[in-house]
Amino acid sequence: MSTTGEANVWVTEDTGHRFLGQDVEHPASGRRGTVGAVLIYVSRLTSRPVRKVAHMRPLDHSGREWTADPDTLQILQPIAYSAQTSRTKG
Repeated sequence: MSTTGEANVWVTEDTGHRFLGQDVEHPASGRRGTVGAVLIYVSRLTSRPVRKVAHMRPLDHSGREWTADPDTLQILQPIAYSAQTSRTKG
């Protein structure tokens, strides 16, 4: 854990978050990206999570990374996913 500029908060990385490395959509902004990290801000006073922040890299290669609440993200399914799973072995 490391501290931030906020004196009463610890920051830790959620290395087991289900969206890590996944392509997601952020409906609030309409942007799509890959989740590179999810940080959890924990109160030093109560030891309870205060907030979570997901850090995304854009899929459009614009270079404009952004952050969002990971609970608002939606996973993107590959376009060919349904075609690949519907094939039967003969």
